[in-house]
Amino acid sequence: MAPVRIDDYRKLARERLPAGIADYIDGGAGDEITVRANRRDLAAIRLLPLALRDVSTPDLSVGLLGRSFPVPLGFGPTAFHRMVHDEGEVATARAARAAGVPMAVSAMSSIALEEIAERSGHGDLWLQTYIFRDRALTERLVRRAEEAGYRCVLVTLGCPVPGKRDRNITNRFVLPPGVTAANFGRSAVVVHNNPVHSVAGAALDPSVTWRDLEWLRGRTGLPVLLKGVLNPLDVAPALDLGVAGIVVSNHGGRQLDTTMSTIAILPEIAAAVAGRVPVLVDSGFRRGTDVLKAIMLGADAVLLGRPVLWALAAGGEQGVADAADLLVEELRVALQTCGLAGLADARRNAAAVIRR
Repeated sequence: MAPVRIDDYRKLARERLPAGIADYIDGGAGDEITVRANRRDLAAIRLLPLALRDVSTPDLSVGLLGRSFPVPLGFGPTAFHRMVHDEGEVATARAARAAGVPMAVSAMSSIALEEIAERSGHGDLWLQTYIFRDRALTERLVRRAEEAGYRCVLVTLGCPVPGKRDRNITNRFVLPPGVTAANFGRSAVVVHNNPVHSVAGAALDPSVTWRDLEWLRGRTGLPVLLKGVLNPLDVAPALDLGVAGIVVSNHGGRQLDTTMSTIAILPEIAAAVAGRVPVLVDSGFRRGTDVLKAIMLGADAVLLGRPVLWALAAGGEQGVADAADLLVEELRVALQTCGLAGLADARRNAAAVIRR
């Protein structure tokens, strides 16, 4: 039977993948309290539909970074896609192109960022990167992305050091043979907690500050977005530096356990931003109703993480495209059954339709 919900792709992926890889995808930091909170808090929000509204042609379109997209979704950065499918990030990017959504390519992609762009033909790729300890390497990655036609740089915050992932340590996780971070060399170091330690030159830097972000902004003409903003106090310095957007993210609960869920803190971040730049959100989104709730609470779009890898493992490029279509259709139905004519209407009527 074809999947009818995003969780069906997860079940298929777990049937097809080695247990260690499936746990690498599903797992989070520590006791995985934040992983569960992301889902729990989304599920706890209630909707109060409006009746007798014309919802015959719901408008799902959204503008981001000067571009127009048919739906408020994107593929967030996830590493090592070739762990789950031979075509890796190329298949994922082709599916994103078919869905008409942007895709953030992880610096830890298992196919070189230039090859992903060339073979997928996708014109809305974003480079996700950290500000690595090796600043010259960081700058080279950004230059490569510029030359390959990437649209923006998505800088991940909140990772001064790798989080502690108990499942990986228990499973003694290592990357499968032949899978590595293709934008880097490979080191002989093996640390089961996180394969980033096995990537030559990709050492994280716990000394990074806003000054380093200002340095990176000065090294590229591409728009810079920040992923990993959870505290409203970080909005002002981000906007002062002229960032082009903010992604509210707890990294799927994979970095620091017991943080707030993203949907719980989203309204405060959105209020602090006050419409000056786009606000995106990730972590825990599995249903069209989840996306609708995020839009009504202040997000411009939602980025998908684990669902993309589950669908890639379950069905390759077509699996990812089908999963995206499934979520879009759920969002369309959610809007219509709530009596909302589109995303703008959802924002206008949020106070009437949503209950927390």
